[in-house]
Amino acid sequence: MSSDEQLEKFTTIAQIGNGSFGKCFLCERCSDGEQVVLKKIMLNEDAKFEAFLISQINHENVVKTFESYVSHRSVYIVMEYMSGGTLHELIKQPGKPLEDRIVLNYTSQIASALRYIHQEHRIIHRDVKPSNVLLTDHKHLDHKTLKLCDFGIASKLESGQRLKGKIGAPGTLNYLAPEILGACDYDFKADIWSLGCVVFEMIEREKAFPGVQELAVFHKICNRIVAIPEDSKLCFLINVLLEPKQEKRPSAEELLILLENMALIEECTNDGSRWWNFSFWPKGKRTYHLK
Repeated sequence: MSSDEQLEKFTTIAQIGNGSFGKCFLCERCSDGEQVVLKKIMLNEDAKFEAFLISQINHENVVKTFESYVSHRSVYIVMEYMSGGTLHELIKQPGKPLEDRIVLNYTSQIASALRYIHQEHRIIHRDVKPSNVLLTDHKHLDHKTLKLCDFGIASKLESGQRLKGKIGAPGTLNYLAPEILGACDYDFKADIWSLGCVVFEMIEREKAFPGVQELAVFHKICNRIVAIPEDSKLCFLINVLLEPKQEKRPSAEELLILLENMALIEECTNDGSRWWNFSFWPKGKRTYHLK
C-alpha cells in the first residue's frame, strides 16, 4: 500500500496544533471510527529520526504511536488522541491549586516515563514541560493518566555518552538545566531538572524561571534564582529536583523511590512537615536533606 493510500485511511476532523515542528490534525480512522492524531512534519533527517525513536517506545506514560508514513516530502506520524488536553492547560484552569497528593501522583507518572526512556532506550527527551504532557479525559484528577509526548528534539545516547551544552541549545529556555546553558556536558539528569520546573509549576501555577528575555532567564537558571515556596509540603521535592549540580540530582529511578516513600508517608501521617525526618532511600541510596 502506498503512502497516499495509507493516508486515505483517515478522515480529518480539525487541525489541533501548529508550530515549528509542523502541524497536528485530529482524525478519525475509517476502519473503526477511533479518533487519532496525525502529526505532519517536514521531511528531513530529524523527522525520520523522531519517527524511528517513538516507534520503539511502548509505555503507559508515553503517548502511543501506531504507525508512520513518508509522503509528499512530509513525515506523518499516527498517535493516540489524548482528549484531556495538556498539563499546561490543567495548571492554568481557575480554581484551587492542585493538591499535594495529585502533584505527587502526576510527578510519579512523568518520572515513570523518564525512567523508561532513560533506562530502556537511553533516550533523553530534552523538552520536558507541561505542554508536552498530555492527559486522559477523566473527571477525577486522581484518575487521570499522564503521557509524555513530542520527541522532536530527543536524542539517543550511547553508553557513557554525554551531550555538549551551549547557549541556544534545543529545548524551551525556561525549562533548560544549568549545565546545558553553562556549555557543560550533560545527560539524562537534564530531564530531571526540567521535571523539577514542572513540579514547581504544578504547585505555584507559574514558571520557576519566568521571563521572555533570554539573558534574564539565563541568569536566573544559572544562579538558581527561584522562589521555592517554603509553605508548601513539597518544597523538599523541588529542592531535590532543582539541584544545580547534576551529579547530586537523582536519576529517574531514584526519584521514583523517593516519590513512593513520600506518598506512603503522606498517607500514613497526613503531615508533610514531618517528611524530612525520614530517610527516603534504601540502604546504598543517597539521602537528601533540606538545607
